[in-house]
Amino acid sequence: MSWSFSHPNTDTLVGFASHSLSSPDERQVAQHLESCTQCRDTVIVLRAVNDDVPHGQPPEELLERILASRAAGRRAILPVDDVTVTRNRRPVARLAGLATAAALLAVILGRGSHEVSAGERTGYLRLDPARPLPGAPVRATYTPSAFLQGFDSLVLRARFRRPNDDAYNRGPMQQRAAVLHRSSGGVFAGEFRLPDSAVFAVLAVESPVGDVVDDNDERLWELVTADPAGRLLFEALVQKQRDLMGRNWEEGLKTVRTLTTLYPDEPEAWSLLSVYERWVLGDRIADSLLTTHRRRFAAFHRRLAEQGSLPAATVSGMLSYAIQIDDSVASHFWLSRLEREFPDDPDVLFRRENRLLREYITQRKDSRGYFAELEPVWARAEPSGARILWLFAQNALGQARAANDTAALRIWIPRVRRVQRREPVMAAYYGKWLLQYPTLRRVGMEWLRDEARLLAQGPDAYRPLTANTAEQRVTNRAAAQPILAELANALIEDGDTAGGLDTLRLAASYGWSPVVFRRVAETWAALGDTTQSLRTYAKVAADPGSAPGFGDSIRAVTAPHLSNTRWNSWLSDAKGEMRAAVLESAAPRSLNGPTRLLSSTGETRRLNDLTQGHVTVVAFWSPSCWFSVNDLGALQSIANQFSSSGARVVAIVDHPFSDELRRILKEKHAEDLPVFYDYRSDTKRAFVTFAWPDYYVLDATGKVVFSHSKLDAIPRQIAALLP
Repeated sequence: MSWSFSHPNTDTLVGFASHSLSSPDERQVAQHLESCTQCRDTVIVLRAVNDDVPHGQPPEELLERILASRAAGRRAILPVDDVTVTRNRRPVARLAGLATAAALLAVILGRGSHEVSAGERTGYLRLDPARPLPGAPVRATYTPSAFLQGFDSLVLRARFRRPNDDAYNRGPMQQRAAVLHRSSGGVFAGEFRLPDSAVFAVLAVESPVGDVVDDNDERLWELVTADPAGRLLFEALVQKQRDLMGRNWEEGLKTVRTLTTLYPDEPEAWSLLSVYERWVLGDRIADSLLTTHRRRFAAFHRRLAEQGSLPAATVSGMLSYAIQIDDSVASHFWLSRLEREFPDDPDVLFRRENRLLREYITQRKDSRGYFAELEPVWARAEPSGARILWLFAQNALGQARAANDTAALRIWIPRVRRVQRREPVMAAYYGKWLLQYPTLRRVGMEWLRDEARLLAQGPDAYRPLTANTAEQRVTNRAAAQPILAELANALIEDGDTAGGLDTLRLAASYGWSPVVFRRVAETWAALGDTTQSLRTYAKVAADPGSAPGFGDSIRAVTAPHLSNTRWNSWLSDAKGEMRAAVLESAAPRSLNGPTRLLSSTGETRRLNDLTQGHVTVVAFWSPSCWFSVNDLGALQSIANQFSSSGARVVAIVDHPFSDELRRILKEKHAEDLPVFYDYRSDTKRAFVTFAWPDYYVLDATGKVVFSHSKLDAIPRQIAALLP
């Protein structure tokens, strides 16, 4: 086996990717891959090409995708998305395709690298078969990362997705798939069987007690089911893009491109593609692709409009596609047909609910009429178990609340809890306003207790695949704080002062939360204990997110004769406590790879040049994301607040600079925010971020200390890192 510059050569990597090396050589390459990100990524792409490289004539959509890719700033076009299935492919042809891809990769990846390897963090998981049938057994072989080498066994955890699962990954979706046992060569192996109903899965490997997790640098490992001919299932790819929602929109775009290649006659696939093109590529490129989409839709319409007995998915797909290309006439045609031919389809029933909302709530102001008409619609919709039911029920619950209709609330609260994936974080929101109604206080308190109990127990099903057990305990405590605070107030108002105070103390002990501290301080004040109240208010005043004059105003009202010495002592203790609490969740890591950015004046800058020697907030945002835009003013305030301390804010945008971008910054009073364009997307890859807004706090050496920070936590994270 020939090696070059301590790396396996191209032929060797091709052989490893195609499983054609001898066992000793394969083990040697596997060991090298543990510590070499470059070679590991090469093998991943080679295997993708092995499975997915197209044969024969290119699809007619290839040119438009290449143009879109070029317009988006990509400069390397590899055949990893246009998947076709070719039966009886000869090994020689397959190896030739791999060798060609390897030659391309040699040009792209064959440059010298001074980056820190990710091999200590990530291992290599092989799944066989890579494209199983639903319900099939799967063999898992794991070459461990440095952090997982010292165990006799490891745990393979999975998130299995069924065809009806909704987007995003919140709630009890994770489970233990298998135990992997160490072999004599140091590789771990085990087997599990896919559930019959599962069409897609993502997996991670962890230590037996879950304190060390290999999540493949937050990318996880994927398992996409296929039909007997090896073609990826339509439902599997749909579930893959739903799983990627909020995780990686770029991979979501690649997934729906694969969907259109494998299923070119499915309108739903093209509708999804048009959605993702707008999300990922931006309005300008998406608008330029509309002509092609409209031409394709017209061809679909000519072929399908007069056909009878079309499946509901086809009719619904045509409706969605018509809406995406903004064709109101076609939208009306396909909606009428969907309602006529499939009156019990969940989407049809949900649209019926929307019409009732407009007719009875918006126009007639008749909430009783709305709920009366809605009841038979819900009775037809609920048995379907459709993913849209939670939105249906939430609409109704919102109207019940707006109308202060306690009878309707009693009906719709259990329905929401029945059809919505259980998420304890929602309990504080719902419980707070249920407590306002005397007849519903017991219901609200029971809801709060249920969710606080769930968070205390911390079932493993709720732990994301990317989180270890310690991280999840911190997350659970943070989620429990507002729930316990609401429950404590309810107990005190009901006369159980001792129980309420105990619950408040428990909430306050679960982490640094100024909102909870203020609630505790107000309660002590109401009970007449001024000292306890002020000591707790000192924690609120110590938080850098509080208004500068907060402490003075509280003292003036609560204890005007309190000495400065005593107050300052409490304040100093609180600042030390805050710093310790914040640093407890620190997870320092170095960045890998280039971080090239473009300034508004067209200069190329590197992130480490902007951050070196300074505590820095790195904010990823997008002008097409409302939440991103809404946070800009707060980011500017943080930058202003800490400018004298030397801390910085660097805002990284996913769009080129434009007049529209400048208008947004001005509108949000963020004109002075240093904004840079991630024109090569390598900074995003270095941080492993794909959903925005997303915030990171770096220390003065350039290490990432806090990842995926919440906006209100950033000021205290900065304060904790400053000298």
